[in-house]
Amino acid sequence: MLMNKALDSYEWLRIHERLDRTVADAALSYLNKLTLRRIHINTQQLGDELDELRLGREPDYNMPGLPLVYALKYMPRRIVSIFGSLLSVLDGWYPKSVLDIGSGTGATAIAMDLLNLPRHVSLLGIEPSQEMILFSECPGWWGRVSTTYRQGSISDLVNNRASLMTSDLVVLSACFPYGFDNWSPLLTALGEYKGQDSKMILAVKPDAKADLLTSFQQRLRSRGWPTIAFCCHDLPDVIKDNTLPLPQITNVWQRLGMDDSSRPKTWWNTPDDKFLVANPKPVRPAQSINCCYKTETVF
Repeated sequence: MLMNKALDSYEWLRIHERLDRTVADAALSYLNKLTLRRIHINTQQLGDELDELRLGREPDYNMPGLPLVYALKYMPRRIVSIFGSLLSVLDGWYPKSVLDIGSGTGATAIAMDLLNLPRHVSLLGIEPSQEMILFSECPGWWGRVSTTYRQGSISDLVNNRASLMTSDLVVLSACFPYGFDNWSPLLTALGEYKGQDSKMILAVKPDAKADLLTSFQQRLRSRGWPTIAFCCHDLPDVIKDNTLPLPQITNVWQRLGMDDSSRPKTWWNTPDDKFLVANPKPVRPAQSINCCYKTETVF
């Protein structure tokens, strides 16, 4: 069941400000990379390409500049969704290694950092678009999350199972294309549930792809994985406030000449994100955790 952990408005405001700063800094860094590559972006063209998502089609994520507009418009919401879902299911169990399948612009890494877990986290991102990887490598923070990104697809994982087998947490956030049905490589790589009792899988999908989440859940259950499903309405109320400003992200948005009426938000009414957690109560082996100024042993 969900934990409904307390998160007061003051604490969320500080986290929200960090989110704003981190995404804006990454956007400016990526914009500088485009300048060095002598690439001039056409914001109207990028906006039109991104509108493919509304039509149930995938945009060309390899188009130079598209990750910038995508990140400014969708990344805050994606970070909050991943942050909120993990906040709701982590119960004294903290991953030390994360595999982010379809890592996109790096939302999972930022969400993990905002959680401020009492241990260092190593994250490996697998992403088919090299242009998206260029953006995900831009954040200048080095908190409790270290990141490595590699180009690859879901299907490629069947030939590289080591990263799946050794990861404590596997995140799949909005990574399945519309009409995806090639489940076999992923399920084969994940393996049977037996022997995976210290692993958690988190899948996040917008409502438009809810059927993919249902199919994934059915297939995981057939392999023995215990699962729970919930939606954005079950997340802590404090993170669903869509009135908090994003001044630094908005400044970059306006600098690009984007439509002010669709300025970035961390939450929309309503995003209708759906969540699937496989093995919601992973076993915690005895381990030592360095927490602030003391070392404690957790069983």
